[in-house]
This record gives sequence, structure tokens and C-alpha cells, in this order.
Amino acid sequence: MKFSLVALSELEIWDFFLNNPVVLLCFGVIILLLIVIIIILAISRSRRLRVVEQLQETIEECNKLKSAFVSNMTHEIRTPLNAIVGFTTVLAETDDLKREERLAFLKEVNENKDYLIELVNNMLDFSKIEAHVMGYNDVDVDINALIQEICNTVNRHSNPSGIQVQFVEHLPECRFRIDRQRFSQVIDNLVKNALKFTAHGSIKIGYRHLSNHNFYFYVSDTGCGVDEEQRKAIFDCFVKMNYNVRGVGIGLSISKSIIEHYGGGIGVDSKRGEGATFYFTLPGDLEFSEYGKF
Repeated sequence: MKFSLVALSELEIWDFFLNNPVVLLCFGVIILLLIVIIIILAISRSRRLRVVEQLQETIEECNKLKSAFVSNMTHEIRTPLNAIVGFTTVLAETDDLKREERLAFLKEVNENKDYLIELVNNMLDFSKIEAHVMGYNDVDVDINALIQEICNTVNRHSNPSGIQVQFVEHLPECRFRIDRQRFSQVIDNLVKNALKFTAHGSIKIGYRHLSNHNFYFYVSDTGCGVDEEQRKAIFDCFVKMNYNVRGVGIGLSISKSIIEHYGGGIGVDSKRGEGATFYFTLPGDLEFSEYGKF
């Protein structure tokens, strides 16, 4: 009897839906909406899980980079400090040093001191860039004189490779309204980078005026070059192509920030084993053409 009542109730419900198609349609729509909502919630949950996984991967990568940076910075600071302490101790405790030996030790002390100052200055510049407080003091700069001065300064120091940096291409006269220190920093970073990876051959600096009125500057070397993967990341922060070479990997990143501040672009053309040409462009409106004002 109970079973019959249940069957009868189900038949009545079914007859009700058949006699009321609108209600049946509404019921079907509700079921469909519930299915859609369930699917959306499942997709949303899947996306949230992927986002969480990506965040975890990013955090892990940041932790690895932080650890690598701390380790690298510790090494970069300790090495010149040890050299300075060692050579000054010898100079202070040894009375019978020959003049040539004393001068050689002093040279080592000065070179390691200069490296530490450069390292600290680069870190300060990097922190200013990250905080968006990097200062620029634009003045009228003689580009030819500045680049030649950089070449002369670099060539006066004894490079392990013995390579002399050559200023091979330039306009008869060129002056920019630009920050002298920052522009010099870019050229200096590119030259020092070339010297690190060039054991023999040549390093050449030059610039030319392009047909679109922009200026194209380059530092070309005959060193080991970089492959395609390295080229993609070479201007990122704390990226080093060779961990056996001095540096923390921020010089090129700082140079990129300076060039982009002036509306230019920076890049590298290179193949492994065939040298590299680091270049940057600057807009033509930086040129100061009223030379009579100098």
C-alpha cells in the first residue's frame, strides 16, 4: 500500500510537469544553472590552486635568488677586504720591502679599494632605482670629450689582457643635454663588462646618427660572446654570465634603467664564441645644437 502511494505520487508529479511545460522548462533551466555554477566553481578552484602554486614557485625562486645574492655579495666584499687587510699588514710589518714591492702592494690595495667603492655605489644606485628616487642632473655634455676621457682612464690601468679600448667612430662634434655622471656610468659599465670577457683582440667604442634622428652608441668586443638564452636575461638584476668573474650582476641593469629614463633602448648582438656588441640608442632631441653657448 505504501509503495502504491509513492508510485501514485510520482505519477502525479510527472503528470503535473507534462501538463505545465513552462514549469518543466523553468525546472530544466534551474538544473542547467546549477550545473553551470558547479562547473564555474570547479574552474575557479582549479585557477586558485594554480595561482597558489605559481606564488609558491615565485617565492621559492625569490628565496633562491636572495640566497645566491647574499652568498655572492659576501664573496664580492670579503675578497677585496682580505686583499686590503693582507697587503696593508705586510706593508706595516715589513721594514725591508723594496720600493717596487711596496708600490705593487699599494697598487693592489688601491685597486681593491676602488672596487669596493664601485660595488657600494652600484648597490646604492640600485636601491634608488628600486625606490624610484634616482636623481638626474642634466647639463650640456661634450660626448666626444667624455668618451675619450673614459677610454684614456681605462687604458691607463693595466688590464690583464693588455687590450686598449679604442674610440673608433664619432661625429665631428656632438653635445647632449644629459646627466654627465649617469651617461659616463653607462659607457663605463659596458667597457668594463667587455674587458671582463675579452682575453685577446680588441674593444671598440663608437656612435653614429641614425636616419630616424636617434643616436646609436656601441661597445664592441672580440670576447667569448653570449648565447641566445643569456641574451634574454643579461640586463636583469643580479644576473651573472660567469660566476668566476668579479661582480654582482647589477651594472647592466643600472645602465638599462638610465638609458630608459632618457627614452632610449639597450640591447646586445652576440653569438657564443664570436664576441659581443652592446649598444644603446638615445633620442635625437637630447642633442644640444647651440654650440655657441659653450
